Amino acid sequence: MKSPLAGLSKFDFIGVLLLRIGVGALLAFHGYPILTGGGTVWADVGEGAAIASLPANFFEYAGLASGIVQFLGGILLIIGMFTRGTALLLTVIVGFALANHIAASSFQLSFLAHLQMTLALLGLVFIGPGRLSLDRKGI
Repeated sequence: MKSPLAGLSKFDFIGVLLLRIGVGALLAFHGYPILTGGGTVWADVGEGAAIASLPANFFEYAGLASGIVQFLGGILLIIGMFTRGTALLLTVIVGFALANHIAASSFQLSFLAHLQMTLALLGLVFIGPGRLSLDRKGI
């Protein structure tokens, strides 16, 4: 017997669109306060990827870069532009946060959120932008 939901497969492009919009919006909303937070926020975010031998101002630059990538990357995901490259870069950024949780043995709700976001972004790397995007050829 055929599944009553089997006919939905012809609308798979809508699922990719919803995934892109959802993940992109979450990252843009997460990156905006980092981007506008200033030096102390940037340093706090940048210390997540801390390596003791790096100069102190490196952490501010790393935090600023993280905010920029999250905010602009989220917007690029929403509109579907440079989707695979953006999703790969965001996977690396969110992967750093995930690695910090693992290094601190901090397996709390935040760890699960970062793990889910990493898996969703990695999925977008392989799935691509979908039919409704600016990446689509012919538009």
